[in-house]
Amino acid sequence: MYEEILKDIGLSPNEAKIYEALVGLGEASVNTISVKTKINRSNIYDAMERLVEKGLASDIFTKKEKLYKAAHPNRVKEIVEEKLSIIKKILPDLTKKFETDHEEEEAFFYRGIHAYKNYMFQILKEKKPYYCIGGKGMWFDPRLRFFMPNFDRQRKESNICFKHIFDSEMKGKIKEPLQFEKNEYRFLPKKYCSNLTFEFFGDYLVIYTGKEFGKLKEKPTLFVLKSKEVTEGFKKIFDFMYDHCEVPKKVSKSGRAQQ
Repeated sequence: MYEEILKDIGLSPNEAKIYEALVGLGEASVNTISVKTKINRSNIYDAMERLVEKGLASDIFTKKEKLYKAAHPNRVKEIVEEKLSIIKKILPDLTKKFETDHEEEEAFFYRGIHAYKNYMFQILKEKKPYYCIGGKGMWFDPRLRFFMPNFDRQRKESNICFKHIFDSEMKGKIKEPLQFEKNEYRFLPKKYCSNLTFEFFGDYLVIYTGKEFGKLKEKPTLFVLKSKEVTEGFKKIFDFMYDHCEVPKKVSKSGRAQQ
């Protein structure tokens, strides 16, 4: 049930399966563990040795045979906290090296929903105004429903302004296309509707495509270019487009559009 989660914190597949089995078995022999997990006995010995080293299990010696017992599940939390403590110690130096070595122009890409979240955290890190051309409300993707409230809270704390030129498909989907505070938006004409989105902030330009309103692709790919010259150029293009795009009608508290 929890094998995948245990693997995510660093346990091997066999270690994760054996530890979870031991939690339910209590004290158990290698033979009992093998029957429960369907893992070969020789592999169990190797995995148990590593679990004991990590403090997730202990040996129990009896007159008849050697038994094993799982450590309290709180030990799993302690392991994660220990790793986090180590990361916090080296993070300042790694960050300094990263920022020093990445000042020149570069191009790379993010792939997957978690990578998309990492890119959004980059917006928070930059703390610069954010601009978007062709947006279709990708923050409504169901996979981001728990992520977005925390993101917006941090965005407000950082006082980051948002400015969008939305795809025309956004109109009519919701009363207010953008619920965030400190934002401005307009709409592209319908004939320029597409799945392409441009976003830029600080020195970063991000390009990707979505499926439809409020839905990213199953494994979204975001192409990223870090270049001050490019983003400054896009800012001028954005300003021109913004000045020539449709001004949205204001929505009153009653939900009626106002001129």
